[in-house]
Amino acid sequence: MKRPQEEVGDLFVTESLLTLKLLPSGKSGSRTIRWFVNGEVRNHSAAAKDIVALVNKLRGRSRVVRNLTLMTDRGAQHDLAGTGLNEAVAKAGFNALN
Repeated sequence: MKRPQEEVGDLFVTESLLTLKLLPSGKSGSRTIRWFVNGEVRNHSAAAKDIVALVNKLRGRSRVVRNLTLMTDRGAQHDLAGTGLNEAVAKAGFNALN
């Protein structure tokens, strides 16, 4: 049996959209959201469900996703610790790389 290929996901979050790009396969997809308001996660359960749904939609059977790199539309200088994204990603069962 073939070993599953491990992918790393780039997760980009805006006020209304969650976008994920898997590397090295290059698969990408988006999902509309309502839980990221004023740069903060308002509902961690909904965020975790949306993250899991988007990852499962893109990864397929032969790929494993364990790690996600987090980004927001607020830029690289924005402190991700205060957004609640790390907690939402952990609740979804993934490791945040940043």
